[in-house]
Amino acid sequence: MQAETAVLLVCAGAALAFTVAFNPLPISRRALLLKGGTGLAASAAIAAVPSFDLALLILLTVGVLHAAIDGRRAFAVRLRAPVVAVATLAVALVFAHAQGPDVLQRFAAVGLVSGLAAAVGLLPYLHSLDPEEPMTSSPIPWIAFVGPVLAAVVVARAQQMLAPDAGGVFGGMLIGLGLLNIAWGSIAAWLTESEVAAWRYSFVADWGLVLCGFGLTLADGGRAALLIMFSIVVVRLPLYVASRQALRDKAVAQRPINFVVAGALAGSAPFVGFVARILLLRAATQLYWPLALALALGMLLWLPGSLRLGRSLAVPRGRQAIGVGLVLAVSVAAGLYPLPILLAARL
Repeated sequence: MQAETAVLLVCAGAALAFTVAFNPLPISRRALLLKGGTGLAASAAIAAVPSFDLALLILLTVGVLHAAIDGRRAFAVRLRAPVVAVATLAVALVFAHAQGPDVLQRFAAVGLVSGLAAAVGLLPYLHSLDPEEPMTSSPIPWIAFVGPVLAAVVVARAQQMLAPDAGGVFGGMLIGLGLLNIAWGSIAAWLTESEVAAWRYSFVADWGLVLCGFGLTLADGGRAALLIMFSIVVVRLPLYVASRQALRDKAVAQRPINFVVAGALAGSAPFVGFVARILLLRAATQLYWPLALALALGMLLWLPGSLRLGRSLAVPRGRQAIGVGLVLAVSVAAGLYPLPILLAARL
């Protein structure tokens, strides 16, 4: 298991503990622990197995289990995304190991990027969403809980399987797809009518930065991708969980805490998202400065959607307020001193 995947698994475990302890909805903690623990164990298995074939088999198995959870969407609809992802990644694996012209390696790069987007739930493979669906069967925990470990595994395997020329194609496609998800996710989080959909699109926008970080071949790009995934798992996902009661009650507020939450979601200083964005811009500037300009313009799109999501949290009270305060404190600590996370991941 690679060091960065181990760090992400620890973060996923912390997010699961937060959900069990601070979930505002009247849901059985035993059920949350069982379903979340199954996803965490599956993520650990995907990261630990020695071959990519076994990782795909585990991904398909956990996809079937997630689709089987009671929800408002049909089983076939929920199963479609993991099946498409596994099939695409399997075809890419065949191309990567086939003996033939160099173009086969490029086809493998295309398949790996497409399969990764389908597995996580990014454009152009957005998972279907029912705003009234229970959190345990919603695609949002999938994109934020299983997705980071899976993405780290796919990128690491791609670097091992692809030749240098195909690796360049892989990185370029990640950057292009990342920019698309940044723009689409940020604008959709601002304009969509559903607050739950706005949260989903905010995850998509963050994932756009992750893809760009993976696509940049410099060390700062990898560090930025890790810190953004850390923010997705430890900051954005817990804040979404804390907002569930307010989303159900359709309550909004414009208190100081809502603006602080909006700042954390937008990646402003001193939160961890700010450090990640600085690293990403530095890597992009060293590689190709117009890319850094495009990323900077895309990052400005976060503000309207983040203000909306901050208001959707309403005013946290009691145990929920403790949880939100803990998440914000962790984000500030990681933003002021991210070195332990990077050292643990050996980046």
